[in-house]
Amino acid sequence: MKRLLFVLSVLFFTTSCENTKLTKISDSNFIGNWELKDRGILEGIEIEIARDEKGELHGEITKLNDNKYVNLFMEVGDQLLTGIRRNSNYEFTITEKKIAAPLFSSYGQSTSKDYKSIFDGENKIVLGKKGAEGFYVRILD
Repeated sequence: MKRLLFVLSVLFFTTSCENTKLTKISDSNFIGNWELKDRGILEGIEIEIARDEKGELHGEITKLNDNKYVNLFMEVGDQLLTGIRRNSNYEFTITEKKIAAPLFSSYGQSTSKDYKSIFDGENKIVLGKKGAEGFYVRILD
């Protein structure tokens, strides 16, 4: 009886799990054009994520927003997203370059910030816990 109860509880646990987290999400889902949402000073910036010669993913700015600090320290063509690492089947770490990174560097400060991220469907990347750090929304042509 105990064995049957154990088997049934394991079976119930595995079938009630959210199975989207069990499937492996390809990192090629990042490739494309994205707009930054709920990102404060970075709100509305558009980037294009593509693979470089080494096969690593990077994001270049394709459109700036109207913020005076963004326009002072960034240009179209600058690399904003400097790397994407896989943490699990569904979770990634996105590394972004900070605004005014050269200025931070000259004072010995960190020039980048890491964000835990997951996909919410195919067209939205959630940064931080439940989007606390903002979102990347795919630009559909």
